[in-house]
Formats: sequence, structure tokens, C-alpha cells
Amino acid sequence: MALRMAFFQKVMSGCGALAFIWATVVLLGGFSTLIKQKDFWFVTIIVFMEATWLFNNAKSEDQFFFRLAETMVNTENVAILGRGSWQRHASTEDSIDEMMPELQSAFSSHRSYCFGFLYTSLVGYVQLAALIACIVMSSLRLRRQDYVDAWNQEDDDHKNIRLSLNIFYALVLSQCLLYFVSAIVASPLKRMFVVCLKYKLGVWGFLAVARYLLECLLKCISGDLREAVNMDLVSFAKQKLTSNSLDDQLLGIRILDHLLRIKEHKAMVLTKIRSSLDTVEKAVYMLGLKKDAEQDTRGHAARVLLELAPDLQVESFPGIFQSISSLLITHKTKISGTFSNSIRVSKELTLLGVDILDKLLTNPENRAEAKNAKNLLSKILDITSCQDEKTLDSNIDKIIVEKSLNVLRKLVSTAGETGEELRCQVSKNIHTIRNIRKFIIDYAESQPAMLAQAADILACLALNDNARMEIERSHLIIWKLISLLAEDSDEGQDSSLRVSTGVRMSAVEALVLLSAPIKENAMLNAVSGRSIMAILSETKLQDMQRIVSTLSEESAEHRIMVAKFLQNLRGYQGPHYGDQLETVNKALPKVLEAIKHALDKIEGVGGSGEPSDHEMEALMINEQGKLLESFIGLCMQICTSGNAKKFTNALRNAEITDDMFVQMLRKILELYKSPSSDAPGIRRVVIQQMNWMMARDSKYINIFLRHEMDKALKEVAQTALKLENYWFFRFDVGTFGHDESIYSLLSISPLLQAGGSGL
Repeated sequence: MALRMAFFQKVMSGCGALAFIWATVVLLGGFSTLIKQKDFWFVTIIVFMEATWLFNNAKSEDQFFFRLAETMVNTENVAILGRGSWQRHASTEDSIDEMMPELQSAFSSHRSYCFGFLYTSLVGYVQLAALIACIVMSSLRLRRQDYVDAWNQEDDDHKNIRLSLNIFYALVLSQCLLYFVSAIVASPLKRMFVVCLKYKLGVWGFLAVARYLLECLLKCISGDLREAVNMDLVSFAKQKLTSNSLDDQLLGIRILDHLLRIKEHKAMVLTKIRSSLDTVEKAVYMLGLKKDAEQDTRGHAARVLLELAPDLQVESFPGIFQSISSLLITHKTKISGTFSNSIRVSKELTLLGVDILDKLLTNPENRAEAKNAKNLLSKILDITSCQDEKTLDSNIDKIIVEKSLNVLRKLVSTAGETGEELRCQVSKNIHTIRNIRKFIIDYAESQPAMLAQAADILACLALNDNARMEIERSHLIIWKLISLLAEDSDEGQDSSLRVSTGVRMSAVEALVLLSAPIKENAMLNAVSGRSIMAILSETKLQDMQRIVSTLSEESAEHRIMVAKFLQNLRGYQGPHYGDQLETVNKALPKVLEAIKHALDKIEGVGGSGEPSDHEMEALMINEQGKLLESFIGLCMQICTSGNAKKFTNALRNAEITDDMFVQMLRKILELYKSPSSDAPGIRRVVIQQMNWMMARDSKYINIFLRHEMDKALKEVAQTALKLENYWFFRFDVGTFGHDESIYSLLSISPLLQAGGSGL
């Protein structure tokens, strides 16, 4: 479109320039005393209009856009029409109420706007009148052809007057007609409206597109065709970002923001933005702007970075976390209250900042930089410091807190040394556990998503010794986690059930890590012992009965975690809580049945030899391995606390003979010759179970030998892995290492000693 307009402008300029030169040099210069007075004045008037560039101007487009922009009011005030368009939770009424005072001030407080409108309108009418006058005069003279009187036609001085005037009037008429043709064929107005509607730019977008078209046109006229053709709206917006004008910067970032909202073009726009490091850096810089007048710029920049965040490498943009931190408003009056303009803007910016963090921290590599960001972690913790549910007075407040919890969850769930340092920083904050307690106690029914996130955070913090000690002193937290785990899962509708299942899963995971054995030799050291006592003290008998009953639920993941939790609890060897622990002991037949059922499921898969069957069998072995590890571990822990007679009775109740059970253990060792991080301790618990059985009843030594279990144990010794020294893997990192290695357990095995050979 700009190329077409430039073509017409060039042709019109050429015609006008030729007509001007022809008139001044040939007609007025050479025939000024010979042409008729009528033609003299016609030529003079036309030349005057050409000289004043009314319509015959190589840059006549400047007049067009000037008139358009001035008619609509100048740049900064039209920008008001797009004010607040970055806000995601503001209603249309809020936006109108916000803009009206500024629009009234812009249009009514300055008389210059009225004069400007009258002036540009007058120029437009004068230009149109001049155009019509030129057409009329040129057409009239070309039609009459009475340039020379009859008695002078044979004179040598008058021979070329007719041809010269015809050339002049023809050039003028051509220029005027081209002006009309260009207004019809190359008019940008229709296309501008189409672009604004297509990209949903609104009224302010009309000015943006007009300025984009103007720059393309100027480049075409100046001869820079390649750059003009290659410059699209994205390139134009990126150029505006490098401008020294704040209005231009706002225009550029606003265009990028709105283009990213169009699904059909989002991927293309993101690709072009990512290719320009300067553009991303400029957007990051804009987040840190402080003035109230720059809030719109910050908002649009935040929305652009929100789309870029999933693929951003923080190390490439030093200071990005500081810029994001500046968006987070943590003061109480800024997070709650009525929706005045300033409060709403603060909330919107805070939500955008939290959203950007949420997406950035999805990449584990970015979390290492977060721990070094000044005040970032403290601000996130402050946002979650809600005194009670009443402070969440609007939907946006709830979203902010929920997203902040998710950010905190990602930070404390980081793997490796970075995760340890982040968990240490979080646990040192005096408000952390208090905030978590609020979410777990007060928001259990009304905000299940927040409750689940709080429980996840609690589980991660349990990996830190200081946080673990503080949690065990908070009896309300433990009581609530127990009550959530013991809650009847059949209550409520289907949708409520799904939420409840997720919450219960988070609760049991937190309890598993809180009760995890930190040291194994004395079963539990003082720290883990205190944690288990704190949990048992808050567990009523009926709660324990409900928890044990969940071992038969359909959800495999839930059963696995419950079995691990009960295994940890059953490790308690103190004199108290006998009734609760006996409830766990009574579940032994059910545990043995679950082990048998898991092995039956593995054997029932495959058989046809097809590749798909092998893949399904491998998947089944991996899934059932996690269940077998937890249930055999629970079985071993119950047996360790009981005697051989109870174990024999449990086998009988589960309809499992001694030989069947030994075959089951052998099958497990055959299936899991190379344990994964999903079930790192599966061979360890089998060996511990075997050692206990042989230590309690020597008959099992002969049974094991009969089934060649001594060879199986030697193979375990030859294939022992480092990951088997860990009790649990979280974030792909082993936690709670065992004191006894696989070799130590095998070295004390009565089976190998009875077989007459060691390791």
C-alpha cells in the first residue's frame, strides 16, 4: 500500500515539477510578453499554487497525515484512548471512568485544539478548492485552444506558444487527475480501518497504523524501497522502542502487546521479538519505570515479557528479577481495598509480576538466579502474608496469592544445592510457617487449590532441618494434614472429589517427608522421632482406621504414599500410641494381598511377543515397582515390630503359603535387577524382609535355599547401585540416605552364611 502511494506521489511530484519549471522558464520566461493576459494570469495563479506546495508537493503526504492526526487530536492525547488496555481484570466501565477526566481535560481545557481543528479543516478546503480550480482552468484552456490571436498566428514569435501552453496545461491537469486517482485507488483509510479491526487495536490503533504507514511512505519516497517493504508493524514497534520519546516508546510496546493477543500471529510476533535482544532488554528496563505517567508503559511491557518468559534465560538479562520485583506491591493497603484507580493498577502490576515469575521459574536454570535477587523472595513471602480470608476481597486478590504460592512452591522444590539454599532462605523467614498454617487451617474448604499448594510447600520445607523442627512444633498443621488424609473421599460431587483427591495427595506427601527416617541405625534419630511422636499425638484412633482403609483405594499413587507414611509411623518403638500402631499391624494381611495382586498384574501383561506388549510390560513393571517397594517396606516394618507367629497368621489370612511368599520375593528380585529412582529401595526392603524372616524362624533358611535365593542375593551384590542407598528421590535427587548399604545388609544375611559362602 505504501509503495503504491509512493508511486502516485512520485508521478504527481514529477508532473508538478515539470509544470513549474516549464511555466517559469518557458512560458513566463520566454513568452511572458507574447501570451494573452488570460493565459498569463492562469499560468501565474497555477505557478503560485505550485510554489506554495498546496497539492503539488513531493511530500504532500505530510499534509495528509498532519491533517488526519490534528483532526483526531495529537499523539499523546489520542494515546489516552488506549489507557489501561494492558489491564486484564478491569471492566469496560472502569476503563471509561478512568479515561473520561483525562479526555475532557485534553479536549476542553486547551483552546488550541479548537483552533487546530479549524486550521487543519481550512487547509483541507483550500487544498480542495485549489485542486478544482487547476482542473477547471486547465480543462477550459485545453478545450478552447485560443492561445494566439488570429492576426498573430503566422508570426514567427507566436509559433511555439500553442504547443508550450498545451504542454503546461496537460501537465497540470495530469497532476490533478492523478491526485484524485491516488485518493481513490491508493487511499490508506480503508486499509487502516481493516488493520485496526483485524488486530483489535481500537481507536488509538488508527493513529499507530497511520504513523506506521507514514514512515513506510517516507522510506519509499526517499528511495529506501527494500527497508520499506520489509518493515511490518512489529519492526515499526521495535523501532519506536529505541526512540527517546516516551510517547513513541509507549506506542511501540503497546503495539507489540496487542499483536501478541492475536492467536493467529502470536508465534510469528514472538519469533521476531526474540530475535532482537535489544527489544527484550528494553522491555525489561520498562518494568522498572517509577512515574505514575509511565504505568501504562510498564503494564504493556509486563504483558510482552509474560509471553516471552517461558523461553527466557535469566542469565542473559542481568537485573530482570529486580525489575520484576519492582512490580510487586506488598503493602497491605495496596493488596486489598476498594477498586480505586491506583489500587487496581497496583494489583494488576503485581499479578503480572507474579505471572512472569511463575513462567520464568518453570525453567530450573532460572531458579539459581532467583536466590541472588535482592528482596524478591521476601516480597513473595509478604504477598502470601494474608491475615485471614476476608483480606482476599476480590478475585484478583485470590489469583495473586494463589500464583504467589505457586512461585514459592517452584522455588522450594528446586533440586540440588540451589534448592537447599532456597529452602534455607525461606525457612529463615519468620512468617513462612505462620503463613502456611493460615492456608492449611483457614482455607481448607474455600480455597482447595491454595491448600494443596501450601501442603506441597510444607513437604518441600520438610527437607530442611530448621523448617522441619518448626513444623513439628505446629500441632495445628499436623492435625489438619491428618484430618485431610483421613477425610472420607466419597463425600461431595465428582468435581469436588477431584479437588479433594489432589489435596489429600499433597497432605500425605507432606506427612511422608515430615515422618521420614533421617537416620536408620536406631530406626529414627531424635529429630525424626519427635516428628513421628507429634504426628501420632494428633492422630485419633478413628483417623488411623480411615488412613489404613485407604490402602485399598483405586488410586495407586495415593496408596503408595499412604503405605510409606504408615511405614514411617510404624517405625516408632516407644511405649505410647499402642492402639493406633496396632491398627497398622492389623493391616498386614491386606498389605500381603496387595503385594500378591501387584505381581499378578505384572504377569498378566504381555505374552504375545508384540513390541507394544513389551512396552506395556515395562511400563507396568515400573508402575507396580513403586507400589511393591512401599508395601513390602510397610510389611517389613510391621514384622519388625511384631513376631513370627503374627506374620504366619497374616500369610494364612491372605491365603499365601510360605513357598508362595518366597517365590514372590524371588520374582521381585528377578524383575528389578536394576532399580530406578521411582523405587530405589525395592531390593533393600526385600533383603530386610528376608533377614527378619530368617532371624525369627530358621525354617525360612531352608525354604530360601530350596528356591535358590542365595544365588539371587549374590546377583544383587554384583549389581548394587548408588541410588539404592537413598530412601526417597525428590526432584531427581536422593534424600534421607541410609546408614547401611546393600552390602552391609547382605553381609549379615543368615542365608549366605548358611550357604557356606560370603560375598
